[in-house]
Amino acid sequence: MSCLTRKLQQKLTRYVQKNSANFSSNDPECIREELVNKGICPSDVTSDQLKIIIKEAASH
Repeated sequence: MSCLTRKLQQKLTRYVQKNSANFSSNDPECIREELVNKGICPSDVTSDQLKIIIKEAASH
């Protein structure tokens, strides 16, 4: 499991909030893959961690 720092989690949450309309899918694995391919998210962040980030972004 990767060490997802609070700061990285906050940055990813803000990015997901601002760019949610640009994702090709709502599936956390697909979103994780897109973020990793763009160099925004480290590859060791898991889909489960990204689910939490997506849920957090949706609640704000």
